[in-house]
Amino acid sequence: MHLSYDTSLDLLETVTPQTSLARAIGLGATLYGYPLVETYRTCILQTQVPTPSRRDINALLHIRHLCTPRNHDMVAPSHDLLTSHAWLHLAQGPLALTIPASAAYPTLYFVLALFDAYTENFMNLGPRNTAAEGETVWLVGPAGGHVPDGARTVQCPTELVRLVARVQVRDNSDLREAQSLQADIRLHPSPQPTRVPWTVARWRQPTLNALSALRSPGTRCEDMAPLFFTHFCQALKEAPGRPQDQNLLRWIGQAGLRGDALFNWEALAPWRRDGLAQGYGEAMRLLAEMPQRRAPQAWQTASVIGRYGTDYLSRTLTACTGLGAMSLDEVKVFSSQFSADQQALHGRRRYTLCFEPGQWPPAEAFWSLTVYDQDQFLHHNPLGRYGIGDRCNWLEPDRHGRLVINLSHQAPLGTRNWLPIPSGPFKLVLRVYHPGPQAEHWIAPPLQPLGDHTQA
Repeated sequence: MHLSYDTSLDLLETVTPQTSLARAIGLGATLYGYPLVETYRTCILQTQVPTPSRRDINALLHIRHLCTPRNHDMVAPSHDLLTSHAWLHLAQGPLALTIPASAAYPTLYFVLALFDAYTENFMNLGPRNTAAEGETVWLVGPAGGHVPDGARTVQCPTELVRLVARVQVRDNSDLREAQSLQADIRLHPSPQPTRVPWTVARWRQPTLNALSALRSPGTRCEDMAPLFFTHFCQALKEAPGRPQDQNLLRWIGQAGLRGDALFNWEALAPWRRDGLAQGYGEAMRLLAEMPQRRAPQAWQTASVIGRYGTDYLSRTLTACTGLGAMSLDEVKVFSSQFSADQQALHGRRRYTLCFEPGQWPPAEAFWSLTVYDQDQFLHHNPLGRYGIGDRCNWLEPDRHGRLVINLSHQAPLGTRNWLPIPSGPFKLVLRVYHPGPQAEHWIAPPLQPLGDHTQA
């Protein structure tokens, strides 16, 4: 029997056990709501927990240094971009955001990416769509508010918005220029004291990532369900979903999961609690196992990322690996954990990556190739070289115009085109910023194994 989102609860209960229905809804609600809950959890960690990187709501934090292996505050960090971060709460009215003058920095890539509470990258502001002399745009939330006459506005889908600005650093010689551009990014909050979002203020501990908690011995998935659904319903009150989500949300609501700032898990019927907990457990185990289910491929790239429409599973899988994935028109990301012979990448072997003439990464801005260890952090090496790309003027094509990159743990005889890798398992990420028209069908070449170091 096909179950549509509009099917009534009474009809469903005539053909399915109550707990089975609640379990199905629990699974669906988890796969839909995980990015929303993860957004609020991350907001709390970055605005409410005392750390060196903490910032207030509606305030910018400029990170004025490039990431190194010492930085473990986010997985798979870029090594060639300065970043600025802000959590914006637009319930009290619009905020003004100043965009730097791209004409003053003609050689540097930058983007100000905006994400709603569901992790949708609804807008990217940069040289391609803002005035060359710089400009100020007003960010307006669902409740609206006053903006100056003639001002440019950006309509934001949710009250809570995440801003992540990225500024390219080609090498140490232009670090100060990049820092100057970064400082030109300014946020002008409203004069009244900032009110913390309800879900942030009333968050129940802990703030541990759910997938990380599952790795702890003795942790039972189902026991985490009450907190998840409490946070989900509270967040749903502040971010009630888009028009295209409403049929799904009505179906979820049949099990008592609705936007409610005062949601009470214990007030649900026992059969609903049991079924929802089972569905949550199934969903979380599915999310934990899916990366291991993928067939070995030389490179993987997402066909849907940043802007997901109703592809809720892709949105959640992306949120599982970290928030802040930009849309495909801004950056296309390729990741590799396997070589051409379908063996997992490992530092005991040596590899080459060869870009043929005319087949280099099709970037209209720039491209970069970064190495990560098995924990998805940058790998320490004597050269301090964590990745390479077209910004590296020391890269040397061969006499046929091919760019051959050597990857090994031990240094080769010539280190000009050498990218150091860890001694154990590792991962490669290739980022193509402002991908050109040919990027839609472009495929990165596989890594070719050359043997292990004992054979060198």
